[in-house]
Amino acid sequence: MNTVHGIGPFYWIIRDFANRNTPLVCMGIMKETGIPWRHGKGVQLRTRTHTLQFGLCKRAKITNEVDGILQAIGGREMDVPAQEIGLW
Repeated sequence: MNTVHGIGPFYWIIRDFANRNTPLVCMGIMKETGIPWRHGKGVQLRTRTHTLQFGLCKRAKITNEVDGILQAIGGREMDVPAQEIGLW
C-alpha cells in the first residue's frame, strides 16, 4: 500500500488512510520521490478506511539521483554555503 503503481502514462495509488475531512471525490496530485520520478494528477476517491487515486502521469527527465530528489521536493542547488544563508 501507499506505493505508486503505473503502466505507461497511467498510475494508481491505494493509501491505507482516509481523512474524514477529504471529500468523497476530488482531484489529487502525485509526485514520486524515487526512480522514475513520475508526477501527475488524477481523481481521488475516499472510502471509509482507504483512499484510491488514479490518473495520468509522466516521467521527469532526470539524469541523476540528486537532481531527481531536488525536483521531487521542489529544492534547488545553491551557490552559497548554508552558514552564509543562516546569516541572512
